Amino acid sequence: MAMNPMQRRARTSFIIGFLVALIIGALAVGGLLLKIRSINEAKEAIEALQKQVYVATEDLESGDEVTMDDFVKGIVQTSMTTDEMITPDYFEFEEDGEIITKLDDDGNQIQKTMVMKINVPKGTIITKDMMYESGKGLKDSERIQEFNMIRLPSQLKNGDFIDVRFSLPNGQDFVVLSKKKVIGTNATTVWLQLDELELNLMNNAIVESYKATGSRLYAIEYIEPGMQKDAVPTYVASSDVLNLINRNPNIISEAREKYGENINGLSDFRALNIESSLEATRDQSESLVSSGNANEDQSIKAERQTYVDALEGTDDIGYIE
Repeated sequence: MAMNPMQRRARTSFIIGFLVALIIGALAVGGLLLKIRSINEAKEAIEALQKQVYVATEDLESGDEVTMDDFVKGIVQTSMTTDEMITPDYFEFEEDGEIITKLDDDGNQIQKTMVMKINVPKGTIITKDMMYESGKGLKDSERIQEFNMIRLPSQLKNGDFIDVRFSLPNGQDFVVLSKKKVIGTNATTVWLQLDELELNLMNNAIVESYKATGSRLYAIEYIEPGMQKDAVPTYVASSDVLNLINRNPNIISEAREKYGENINGLSDFRALNIESSLEATRDQSESLVSSGNANEDQSIKAERQTYVDALEGTDDIGYIE
């Protein structure tokens, strides 16, 4: 039966509407599928960035010695590769490419000690390039020595690293001890860990600082001990002490090679650079330098006492075993 024009238009409109709805529906479904795909890709990208890492459990400073106990495991989003991050076996000892276990006297496993190169706040992701292995094994001759004649920086605290230097009134300055960690300190005293060689050199420098008018024995701090290399010691002891070093059985062979087998050369250096300066202190003009040092000492001691008083009761001050 033939359709009248109105029926034909209605049918045509229905078909066109249906097709339009179908196209819109297809586009909507396609857009939804693309959206779901995009969400899944974003989710996969986020999951790919989620890695198991170790973060600092507290604020750490440059030069701090750390073990795995100073870090805690966490899951974070980061683009860093796993090769950059520390793992528990990073703190285990290796020998010939194989991990070995070291135990203390109580049978507990010993971890390798690392040193922080930089300051890191609590919660920071720790990477291998933030630290280096402590290369200073404990020597049999090392002892904790207390000194109260060294001029201390006004804001020195426990854990800082210092050089101890010997300054003469003519401006010459010598490094006696290099990069020593402050085991303990208060307003006037510092505790340092020294081996037999360092103790001999220090004792010699102390005696000469007492003898030389206008001289001073003082400590100077490192800025970033984890990044800065040790200063090279430049102080040369007297010939009597050099001979003692060469004969002392408590001084390791490496140190004896440095100081014992070149006594003549070191003695010549001392004669030119130290003995001549000590001789110059007999000049009456050196009293001006001595007076200036005394005034400086008094000012620094007052500032340090104020600083120490403010830290009283914390682990930053005092000798803590």
